[in-house]
Amino acid sequence: MIRNKIIYMLAAAALLISGCSDPNAVLDGVEPIYATVELSSESVVMSKEGGSKSIFVATNRTDWDIVCDYEWIDVSVENSTLTFFVDENPNPESRLAVVEVIAGKGHDTAKARFKIMQSGDSVRDLSEGGRANCYIAGTSTECKFDASVKGNGEIDGNSQYIYHFGVAITDAAYADLVWEATFDGDKTRSCKVIDGSPIYSPEEKCIYFNTGSIEGNAMIAVCDKAGSILWSWHIWVTDDQISLSAANGYVWQDRNLGATSKLPGEVDNRGLLYQWGRKDPFLPSPAPYIDVPNHRYNENYELLESEEEYYRVQREIEKAREQVNQNNTQVGDGSGKWIYAGFTAPVALTAPGNIDYALQHPTTFLGCRVDIPIGEYLFDWYLQQDLQGSTGVMMQSASQLWGGADLNRTIKSLFDPCPAGYCVPPQNAFGEVPDGYACSDVNKEWTKQDYGWSWSGGNGDYFPSSGNFDVSGLIGETSERLLYWTTKSYGSRTNGFGKSGTLFVAFDEVYYGVYPILEGEEAAAWYSYGARCYGAAVRCVKVSNR
Repeated sequence: MIRNKIIYMLAAAALLISGCSDPNAVLDGVEPIYATVELSSESVVMSKEGGSKSIFVATNRTDWDIVCDYEWIDVSVENSTLTFFVDENPNPESRLAVVEVIAGKGHDTAKARFKIMQSGDSVRDLSEGGRANCYIAGTSTECKFDASVKGNGEIDGNSQYIYHFGVAITDAAYADLVWEATFDGDKTRSCKVIDGSPIYSPEEKCIYFNTGSIEGNAMIAVCDKAGSILWSWHIWVTDDQISLSAANGYVWQDRNLGATSKLPGEVDNRGLLYQWGRKDPFLPSPAPYIDVPNHRYNENYELLESEEEYYRVQREIEKAREQVNQNNTQVGDGSGKWIYAGFTAPVALTAPGNIDYALQHPTTFLGCRVDIPIGEYLFDWYLQQDLQGSTGVMMQSASQLWGGADLNRTIKSLFDPCPAGYCVPPQNAFGEVPDGYACSDVNKEWTKQDYGWSWSGGNGDYFPSSGNFDVSGLIGETSERLLYWTTKSYGSRTNGFGKSGTLFVAFDEVYYGVYPILEGEEAAAWYSYGARCYGAAVRCVKVSNR
């Protein structure tokens, strides 16, 4: 065994021989071959009890070195195999080492890094109570979760995704922090939501990570060797205990999904925003709540203002909306990049539509397509081209991606964004919707309160006006209106225009259903609440058979 705290020099004879020549010199017009080095793994996780793990080094150079400057690690080298030996961890916390392998010399060098993490007593298994697409953790906590299965591994809402791609995660090579964010837009603070980089353990098929000192949200993905995302998980970091209450036959969480506060007027009560049927969230505006002026109407919604007064108020409204509706582009120390507007869903020729594309691009907002025949309104991000029917037109999914097909039960699907044991509210969670696509007026059950409404006829909880993304990916209506999803899907292009049931506000009155009623060109208006490519808030309910 070779002791650490030195640089291991291998193939010394080769070094002496090659020291007099430049390996990258151009000879007879032949391009040089530069040094390369690859490792069979990027990381390992060692148990608290200690042990040994080996990796293989592949390089096109005969001379390569290893740098390992940690007292608690010993290394042996045999041919191209490195074996690491670790004793029992005496500390309750995990410990991490980064080992560097260097091939070549001088200007012709290649480097590869390898992480060794040894767990302690304090690692919390977030998936112990059930697998999900979202896990809740407190600050300054050592965590791990199961990364062998996509989501909860259950139904996919009859989208055929499981049929084509399965639920097992295969070919995983490493874990990646995609983004981390706080609600106030402070990029310095957002870097403290996750502490360091997540580590994938191929033996356990688990991901290990530490939360930082700041509450917020993050996304961790597992990737293949080429860097493609195989699956990703939302990490909801909050120290505030989430309480439950009953309303309308369901047990509700007391805040929006992703919120770190439930208090009226606080920016961090907004939670995150979701396109209907997608598991991956988008960030709300980081700007503080403000009072947005309103036009004055009579009981018949007729304007009471003069033309001059109308335009004066309209200028104030536009100024306020510009101030409060801002894109949050925080990624912290993550590798991701937000694409909010200007990107339409790609054409998919077969089932399950472009779901796989959406999963591989969790930070891309998929706007609705406009290159469709006049008179057809496709508000779905999830599309495929109808080739079997030979129409060539874009078809929307009739799938219940959030598990809403059974109206008598709360069902958690593969794409459900809520934590384990919770799911998106079902169709009748906010009230009954009349036949067809009409709205249910539930205004009498809601009371206006500080940039939101309280459910005075339900559990009394506060629902903030956390804003939403419209069909093109533009954020708006922060401080002004509600928009909350349910699992209810209104079907395909021919009978639903790509809409789903929402709790929303129109003319300062609260409704549940879709708006406007799906008739004619009004259904294509910018205020067309329920369009499935909108980004709206989610208030999770407890999963239970009813």
